[in-house]
Amino acid sequence: MRLSNTSLRRKHARMALLFGALASAAGGLPAVANAADNDEWQFNGGPYLWGAGIRGHVGHKSTGTASVKSDFSNIARTVDMSLMFMGEARRGPYSVLADLMYIDTDTRSRLPTGSKLEVEGKTASGFLGGGYTVLGDDDYRVDVAGGVRVWYSSTTLTLHGGQASGHSGSDNATWADAMVGLRGRYAVSERFWLSSWGMVGAGQSREDWDLAALAGWEFTPGFSAVAGYRAMGVNYRNDGFVYDIVQKGPLLGISGRF
Repeated sequence: MRLSNTSLRRKHARMALLFGALASAAGGLPAVANAADNDEWQFNGGPYLWGAGIRGHVGHKSTGTASVKSDFSNIARTVDMSLMFMGEARRGPYSVLADLMYIDTDTRSRLPTGSKLEVEGKTASGFLGGGYTVLGDDDYRVDVAGGVRVWYSSTTLTLHGGQASGHSGSDNATWADAMVGLRGRYAVSERFWLSSWGMVGAGQSREDWDLAALAGWEFTPGFSAVAGYRAMGVNYRNDGFVYDIVQKGPLLGISGRF
């Protein structure tokens, strides 16, 4: 499939804004404190719960494309399973990043014909990359980050009611996108911190993006309670398979430092 001129302009504008931000951050490279050669690796991360509402379109050859909508208030009814883990290994200005996610959903929507469309979806996503601190001191830091995000999606669409009742179709796809962006962290006090990131990319999908803002409180040495908000979206279309979804909602978790 080919992108329309409007889609291409929108995609190029997003990439231009991001690379402009990266170029500005790179200008601050001399401000980075040099890490000592004997700095040890430090690890932090943990499991999270993400109450993400889902909106967008899914589809495949046998059933066509259908819209999907599941707001935050419907999460308990539509999400069968949701697992999420984020982790970071850091040594001086260098970091290794990992982000794993699995979501199993089952949503139903009423069609204009009076019948219902059931959409069962299983989505797994994994990001692996690295970062480098371009600005910062003991209280704050800004990292340039990049890596690869791999997606797997399996969907089953089933019609209930009407003449086509019982008609269903399933399909799945796996794809990968290169990602680049900025990550930031600010220590408000010895026990309270703020962090955020923004990443964007593309590859086998038309566009792939991820935004988040978090706050953490170290309630005991080495362990923090984390709360925040995350939004991410991906638009993948290939040979009739469609996964054009935006997920966003509050996030709660525990982060450990080792």
